[in-house]
Amino acid sequence: MSCPQASCWAQGTPVCTHVAYPGLEEKDKVGNADTECQEPHAPGPNQCTNFFLDHDKSQPQLDEFSWKDVANALSLANMVLGLFSIFCSVCKKPHCASWLLLISFLLDVAVGAMTRHLKVCSKSGAELNDFAAFTTFGLASALLLRVDGPLSGFLAIIYVLATSFRLCFYSAEVPFTHKGLPCPYASCVLASTSLLTKGNTFILCCMASLMILFMLDQSYYPHDEILGSENWKKMIYLGGVIMLFLSPFSLTPFYCLMWSLSYIFFPDALWGKAACLRSQHQGN
Repeated sequence: MSCPQASCWAQGTPVCTHVAYPGLEEKDKVGNADTECQEPHAPGPNQCTNFFLDHDKSQPQLDEFSWKDVANALSLANMVLGLFSIFCSVCKKPHCASWLLLISFLLDVAVGAMTRHLKVCSKSGAELNDFAAFTTFGLASALLLRVDGPLSGFLAIIYVLATSFRLCFYSAEVPFTHKGLPCPYASCVLASTSLLTKGNTFILCCMASLMILFMLDQSYYPHDEILGSENWKKMIYLGGVIMLFLSPFSLTPFYCLMWSLSYIFFPDALWGKAACLRSQHQGN
């Protein structure tokens, strides 16, 4: 006859405690029946330890998986903004299309910095980000040229081809650098120029031609890391976000234009210090 039992879980070790019943003990003694308490099938100390270790190991994987989802969701949101910008350009509302491109520019900078800082880049995420960049900073930006004539139409096609060529065939061999001007900065220049000049087609065509040359150039541009860079770079990005929602409409595009031009014309002097220092530190 088995005795009533209770089990407790203390530091991962099961303990079986006998509960004394006088009548049953006397009966067992008379019948010379040895009572044996069966230990429940509970995991032993090693199994419990393995359980907690496996749980601890799975936690970083869950965190990494969650950050990948966040980065992919932001890239998808960037593509959606580009599609809305295309819709606004087709509906003859270049003002709204330009503002959507400025929002996409700030969002893309944050996504790129977060991906490099947290190292959560995946193959599918990189493909989604490239597709979003082509949609937003290629097609949507080219439509800002107001394709209403042969010259602007031809230039818009060349701009889209330059963007796709830049995304597909330009791979930087130097760490922490881009080969050719990144498409978001070219798009930011066009969107800011469109807002400041109220959609002047001649000025936009001139700026688009200049951006095509920079994107197809073989020069190297440093990674614009916001999360893992100097504090003044973080303040520049934060200033752009604040001005986007709080400042007058004419001041925000001027701020973004100066930001983009400083990156284009002074890439190493202003924006390449953190990348160079990190490369030297890893080399040592």
